[in-house]
Amino acid sequence: MIQSLLRALLRLLTHTVYRVRVLGLENVPRRGGALLVCNRLSYLDWLLLFAAAPRPVRFVLADVFANSWLARRLARRARVIPVDGSAGPEEVARALDAAGDALAAGELVCLIAEGLVSRAGTALPFPQAFQRVLARQPAPVVPVCLDQAWGSLFGYADGRFRGRWPWPVPYPVGVAFGAPLPATASAAEARLAVEALSADLGVRHADLNLPVHRQFVRAAARYPFRSCVFDQVRPEGLSYGRALAGVLCFVHWLRPRLGPAEMVGVWLPPGVGGLVGNVALAVLGKTSVNLNYTAGAEAVQSALRQCGVKHVLSARRFTARLPLDPGPGVDVIYLEDVATQISNVRRLLAFLLVILLPGWVIERWVLRLGRQTMDDLATVIFSSGSTGDPKGVMLTHRNIATNALACIQYLDIHKDDRVLGILPFFHSFGYTVTMWTPLLVGASTVYFPDPRAAQEIGELCKTYRCTIFLTTPTFLRFCLRRCEPDDFRSLHLLVCGAEKMPQALALEFQERFGVLPLEGYGCTELSPVVSANTPDRVVDGVRFVRNRPGSIGLPVPGVVVRVVNPDAYDEVLPPGQEGLLMVRGPNVMKGYLHKEELTRQVVHDGWYATGDMARLDEDGTIFLTGRLSRFAKVGGEMVPLEKVEEELHGLLGTAERVLAVTCVPDETRGERLVVLYTALEGQETRGLGRGLTARGLPNLWVPSERDYHRVDELPVLGSGKVDLKRLQETALRVAAAGRPCGPHREPASRPAPAAP
Repeated sequence: MIQSLLRALLRLLTHTVYRVRVLGLENVPRRGGALLVCNRLSYLDWLLLFAAAPRPVRFVLADVFANSWLARRLARRARVIPVDGSAGPEEVARALDAAGDALAAGELVCLIAEGLVSRAGTALPFPQAFQRVLARQPAPVVPVCLDQAWGSLFGYADGRFRGRWPWPVPYPVGVAFGAPLPATASAAEARLAVEALSADLGVRHADLNLPVHRQFVRAAARYPFRSCVFDQVRPEGLSYGRALAGVLCFVHWLRPRLGPAEMVGVWLPPGVGGLVGNVALAVLGKTSVNLNYTAGAEAVQSALRQCGVKHVLSARRFTARLPLDPGPGVDVIYLEDVATQISNVRRLLAFLLVILLPGWVIERWVLRLGRQTMDDLATVIFSSGSTGDPKGVMLTHRNIATNALACIQYLDIHKDDRVLGILPFFHSFGYTVTMWTPLLVGASTVYFPDPRAAQEIGELCKTYRCTIFLTTPTFLRFCLRRCEPDDFRSLHLLVCGAEKMPQALALEFQERFGVLPLEGYGCTELSPVVSANTPDRVVDGVRFVRNRPGSIGLPVPGVVVRVVNPDAYDEVLPPGQEGLLMVRGPNVMKGYLHKEELTRQVVHDGWYATGDMARLDEDGTIFLTGRLSRFAKVGGEMVPLEKVEEELHGLLGTAERVLAVTCVPDETRGERLVVLYTALEGQETRGLGRGLTARGLPNLWVPSERDYHRVDELPVLGSGKVDLKRLQETALRVAAAGRPCGPHREPASRPAPAAP
């Protein structure tokens, strides 16, 4: 009787404060025991599943999730199987045995895929808990996924659980029940099934979200006086209300001048101008093409031709430092000219409109954005071309919005955060994560245009007390050399992507600045974020381990990954075995611009083949082992070039990137390794070979002494990654010469600019 009343009250909650969509109820057995395996649940989100399930569910919950009077009362009424971690591992085992007994009694039992935590500060891994319950009582395994449950009434913040009202109301939540797995299924299979449901829900629920620019309009109207953006030109900052007013004015001015053009170029660094320009284009229904100003004129003109761009937004101050040559037939619109033609009266009226009208009224009736859909094209980003010619990656509003929301949930970004943004908007990480993501939650961003200007970046972080910094290992090295020890003390999250994070670099940075850089992973084709490590959390003395050094972390919500045989994509490999990493979810690109055949080569039934080799552990943590294209075939054996690079840097004892390894054809062994270096710290090449052998590397993995060649600098892209294409071209040239090339300078990337 009490359980029925509780379920009735909860269902009232799910039809008022929450809007719950339930899928796959037919997969839940109508009678008999079954083990529900669910993704992570926050403080009271398990109650949503309790209300959605067609039968009462017995949850196995650690008492850290029930540390309030209300939670304890609800848990007792719902017949939760509690885990009193203060008694140690024995108490966890007792709770799992009780779960097995409940299965034997024909009940539904729910186990959380992230494991059970004890107050002793240890966690029982999910595979062990899963196996113990099923060993006591075999039963069907039903995967369950809760989508967007991070909007709970009770969320995690500042090391403890706090109440918060879901927004918007009613808050959309999805609960999906997957097809039952046999009792013989492994924990890895169950976890993968839950992740697959997460991806399916992400695709389905994307239609319930709004495109990012529409979400920005609502956030700006809700927080008109909250700080939005700072840059060199406006160090005092621009509020959300003024930013939206600027967008309204810019849209009014641009609309008749752009006409029916579908795509518009943007030649601007990260800053107020670049942000307002990109938002205005989205509001106008145009596809923005942020141009790579570190590339040559030929690459820029190629991008404009491929996209059919006839208009480019820029600023005279910016083009004075980095001239733009768009080619014939392209009109350049300068922000300074627009500013002089917008009257102060129009600016004032736009601002009053923002502060007086609700966001949904501005969005629907003033800007008339209701016709735009999630499948409309948001941007075309040209890939860096580290292994070949740049390709135009088409990303939709569905791609960008779902990935931005996943970052907010996974990285715990909220309105009081301040992001330090140094990545350009032509970089997918800069476009999605440092431009759009803060705008969706009302956070602020401090922009700086030159990611190599470490001293200025450190001073900005200290002055504005930034809390989140997103960068690359290459740019992190500049900070190590030029920043003061207290410059980054305000950070609580520092994530690096774009290239592998050397652990020596991370530890050296932590020792100097007191914050540990964490490694994340993404691809332009994936909008871009796939996974990330996050800081360990301590709640009531219990440590939640969220950072696995050497890994790229767990997939973000809505994304599922698997490792397959590179020669047979339908052959999924078990945990611990190395293979090709594939990704599925609503973040997978629409395709390559005008390259349908190339799109079909990398996207298979919704799965994107990343080209990265990886392995998964039992808990789903991803460990990259190298690029598929960064393997040499020496004597018939696959040699991972990144691994050889890592070992060589370890021998040199440096966190700096002073060398890179590539390969060239060899008549006797198929291919051979070539090392290009800028400095060897006094080491002789013969000593490095012996050192690699001493570290246990096979002889085929050890470069010959003749294949070490000195260069003045390693070729890099604008993102800081090694330009693998130019690296191999250099290696082929020096190998053909048959001797070390001596001092040689590769053409450098164009310098990063100052703000307009």
